Amino acid sequence: MQERKALIMEKIKSYGIIKDPQWLDRPDELVPLWVMLEAILEVIERFDPPNRPFD
Repeated sequence: MQERKALIMEKIKSYGIIKDPQWLDRPDELVPLWVMLEAILEVIERFDPPNRPFD
């Protein structure tokens, strides 16, 4: 299980979904809602960038 957590955290770090090392070093810690929402927004903005043209 620890290997799986390490792999997931490494992927999150490499994709830049969560950039704050404080959260990356504590994968079992409960996070505030704003941290989770920030990560979700980061993913959404990668799929649908805010400055992308409509065409």
